[in-house]
Amino acid sequence: MLLRIHIALSLAFGVALDACGKDKDPSESLFTGPVPSVSITIPAEGMKVLRDYKQVWRQPRPERIDARATVHEGGQVYTNVALHLKGSYTFQPIDGRPSLTLNFDKFAPGQRFHGLTKIHLNNSMQDPSALCEQFARELFADAGVPSPRATPVLVRLNGRDLGLCVLVEGANKNFVKRNFASVKGNLYDGGSGGDVTKALEADSGEHPEDRSDLTNLVSAAREPDMPRRLARLEQVLDVERFITLAAVEDLIVHWDGYAIGCNNYRVFHDATRDKMVFMPHGLDQLFGVSSSPTLSLTPPFKGMVAKALFAVPEARRRYLQRIERLATNEFRAEKLHARVDRLAARLRPALSGDLPEEFDEAVHALKSRITQRMRSVAQQLGNTKRPVQFPEGGVMRLAGWTFKGGPNQPSTGSRRGDGQRDVLRVDAGGALESSGAWRTTLFLDAGHYEFTGMARTEGNMDAKGTNGVVLRISGERATNGIAIPREWKTLSYEFDVRGLEDVEFICEFRGAKGSGEFDARSLQLVRKGPALPPRETP
Repeated sequence: MLLRIHIALSLAFGVALDACGKDKDPSESLFTGPVPSVSITIPAEGMKVLRDYKQVWRQPRPERIDARATVHEGGQVYTNVALHLKGSYTFQPIDGRPSLTLNFDKFAPGQRFHGLTKIHLNNSMQDPSALCEQFARELFADAGVPSPRATPVLVRLNGRDLGLCVLVEGANKNFVKRNFASVKGNLYDGGSGGDVTKALEADSGEHPEDRSDLTNLVSAAREPDMPRRLARLEQVLDVERFITLAAVEDLIVHWDGYAIGCNNYRVFHDATRDKMVFMPHGLDQLFGVSSSPTLSLTPPFKGMVAKALFAVPEARRRYLQRIERLATNEFRAEKLHARVDRLAARLRPALSGDLPEEFDEAVHALKSRITQRMRSVAQQLGNTKRPVQFPEGGVMRLAGWTFKGGPNQPSTGSRRGDGQRDVLRVDAGGALESSGAWRTTLFLDAGHYEFTGMARTEGNMDAKGTNGVVLRISGERATNGIAIPREWKTLSYEFDVRGLEDVEFICEFRGAKGSGEFDARSLQLVRKGPALPPRETP
């Protein structure tokens, strides 16, 4: 009798039973079985709602309004599915190749898609193989870092073929329940570019208005005393998982994740242990896409928790040990290639037309980047970095400058010598928020430093406060000291390093018109003494 009741309840809530009567995750086959094919139908009134939704990169995102849709998959029909457009840099309108969020129980309580209430369908614009999301998420999960699952999927929208996309499990209460002992704690969405100091949106949790978990984490990260900082972080943060998260992010060159880029992450308050757990998101640009396969094993960390933790010598040592262990075991190139081949073999039979040839090229490119990355990791592990040693007098000339344009803000860089100066030039690209910068990195010990050098601007520039030339370090968003000098002028930027830190120095020009120039011979770093006492924070 009890078993019959259990079966009835299981069917009602989308939970299957195996032959032994144990609960079996009904979503497992979605991510391990044949590649799914999804057909979505949106009626005319819903299409109008979606066509009226306008989103512009780097501008405030409008409120997302749901349309009703019908979804066909594997002989099953799901009605009254709430659907809205998603994405930031890769956003496309509904009549393009849109990314979509589908909520199955918002308008139809109790409705489940393979046991899931929410899924995302990403257009995979930055990953032609459509394998990176699943590949990376499996790597994180196998290393002990929970991550919503992913799978390639073929999508049709109102009879139109959208091609190869990526289905990602929603990070919500269902996901928490599958990975943690309790669902009481808050699950926060890191969003796009927001650190834990921001008002992060809580996707689940019994007390979403209580942000003391984030406040305690930020307070511990701001502790000025190094040994005490580590001890305080151990109390409120799952430090071992965080170290693993950062190590895997670096090994796969997930430059757009939390530790390196302060972007694309989720953080959950595990109430059973009273510790915060960071988890990855947005894993479509890996092993050198939009970055370099030779990324440093200790890059300038932008996430404030990563920056604070890995400035502590003991934590940095544990981080490098974790990288070495992973690189010599699970992350050997041949093992990673075998993972890619396994995932590719699952997807290939579902492809038709010209897709197989394009797919094989994308898989080959991914495996080539993996080979390059792991070769670089081996070389770096054989050459342990030490903080730079300043000459007598504490002044060091900065060298090794490379140019990088702003994201989605076209600009160009050039270098020339005129006898007296070695000029690093940035020319505006004409976009409203055009920017570009020359960059170099040093590994520094604790201290108070001043970055100085000469710069000037040319051309007809808008004299608003965010235009001009400025010296800063990576992670500093403010434009204090930005100027529009027509003659060569000395700029300076002072900062503190509290521990061991890779610091990226930036000579930046901002403006839709004109150009900025920096005299490379004048760019120098002055070590002025010990780090200053931290300012009181409100």
